[in-house]
Amino acid sequence: MSFKIGSIVGAIAILLNSGAAIAQDAQRYVTVGHDKLGNDIALDTRTIEGTRYKLYGIYGDGIFETTFDASCTESRLFLNRIVIYGSQGQLLQEDDEKGEIPFVADSSPGKGMQFVCEKIGARGW
Repeated sequence: MSFKIGSIVGAIAILLNSGAAIAQDAQRYVTVGHDKLGNDIALDTRTIEGTRYKLYGIYGDGIFETTFDASCTESRLFLNRIVIYGSQGQLLQEDDEKGEIPFVADSSPGKGMQFVCEKIGARGW
């Protein structure tokens, strides 16, 4: 399992650092924003389940994975989980604190929510 996560972390890190990817990964990861250093924050389109989605970004030598739930018709957004992985895919930190966060249309989570809600045909904002 560590090898699989490690290779996923590596692939995502390369994608986010370089801004370039092979065609299938370019379709899988949609850039929804940037961090303070200019690194991409990407929505993983393959992990969308209903209105649950994940965003990835660079964190030190590894990546962070943040899981959100959207309430499209109410324009409400809920944080479910934050996980930080090291460069070899090792779990460094996990936070399962859940709760509603403000929906900000121009933020990375907000843009991810808009993508997901449009995909299922439920817009509320």
